[in-house]
Amino acid sequence: MQQELTTKQQAVELIKQANHILLVAGKQPSNDQLSAMAALEIILARAGKQVSAIVTGEMPKIGSLLDTKRISRDLSGIRDFIIRLDTSKVEVDKLRYEVNEGNIEVVISPFAGNFSAQDASFDYGAYKFDLVIVLGVSQIAKIDAILEKNPTIFDGIHLINIDTHRSNELYGSVNFVDPQASSVCEMLVSVIESIAQGMVDNHVATALLAGIMSSTQGFTGSNTSAKSLTIAAQMMSAGAKQQEIVNALFTQNKPASKPDSAPKSETISEKLAKQGLELTPVGVKDSDTGEILQEKLEQGDKQSPKKFKNPNPKK
Repeated sequence: MQQELTTKQQAVELIKQANHILLVAGKQPSNDQLSAMAALEIILARAGKQVSAIVTGEMPKIGSLLDTKRISRDLSGIRDFIIRLDTSKVEVDKLRYEVNEGNIEVVISPFAGNFSAQDASFDYGAYKFDLVIVLGVSQIAKIDAILEKNPTIFDGIHLINIDTHRSNELYGSVNFVDPQASSVCEMLVSVIESIAQGMVDNHVATALLAGIMSSTQGFTGSNTSAKSLTIAAQMMSAGAKQQEIVNALFTQNKPASKPDSAPKSETISEKLAKQGLELTPVGVKDSDTGEILQEKLEQGDKQSPKKFKNPNPKK
């Protein structure tokens, strides 16, 4: 009997099969949601996917550090722009286009007669994505406002719901929900490793570390775990800019302290040491046993791959 896939495995399989993926978060995305979106957009693009990332609400403060230029503010960029020409009275002989000084000129040569401005019109084609990934949103009502403005936009499309909230409504085709994780960014690490090995550079690592640090309040929150510290150490090894993250999340808009009164912030190595762990060139080591800790590749509850739901299923 074939073993049932975990929700993480189902999510990875849907991602591998998809061609154009839409990433969305909440109406007012958190630092973790935006960081997860920025990291996943880079990875999916490098894996050869067409990716559209949308945030129509206000950007959180981590946006000042992350590269958000590929994150759209509306849906117009993921639809074809269609120019229509009425040819019922004039037959077309030739059609070509030219690019002149930043303009695309469509040149139409008729057999006889000519076209007028009234013969031309424009429209938008269907949305191009075939998979939706919602990051860190527990309820359908809290998904980015694009859903309210386009209630049928997700109809008939697989939707992966990645979240840490215990109250998650499980509204997706696949619901990869882990309340034990510190953040969506922590959850994404194993997904990214399953999609494409060796693609986490300093940009991706910075985004993932930013999400973890924000969700754990700089590793001081009760949701800080040995796993979140281990992943944080891995991101540091991959080139994550920890100090820039600290400045963006925790020190902006604060009055400067006197040098002699500034509190000393703990490094990740010091925080690991409190957990009985040690950061080495080959990974995070248990100080007592000397064992190199490895992150579990499988997470989440099992769910049948045939049990699908969509936010607005077609009748």
